[in-house]
Amino acid sequence: SESFYAAVRKYWPDLQDGNLVPDYSGVRPKRMHPEMGGNDGYHDMAHLKDFLIAGPEQHGVRGLTYLLGIESPGLTSSLAIGNYVAQIIE
Repeated sequence: SESFYAAVRKYWPDLQDGNLVPDYSGVRPKRMHPEMGGNDGYHDMAHLKDFLIAGPEQHGVRGLTYLLGIESPGLTSSLAIGNYVAQIIE
């Protein structure tokens, strides 16, 4: 996994160890660690949106657009997401 993290850090240098979680379809970035998400005040993640779309304006890396945490609402939103990403990369 160290070589995978090294490859990802070429375009995401602030990636911290343990932030990627393997899943049945490979590595799928999540908005929070699977052990987080409780409502104890410290781990309350309710403020996070269903998913995150970020382009160069947000992260400063020209030519990179990433989409994180897109699960079931992503299918319903896929056409709108595609249009939004097309605007980002134009």
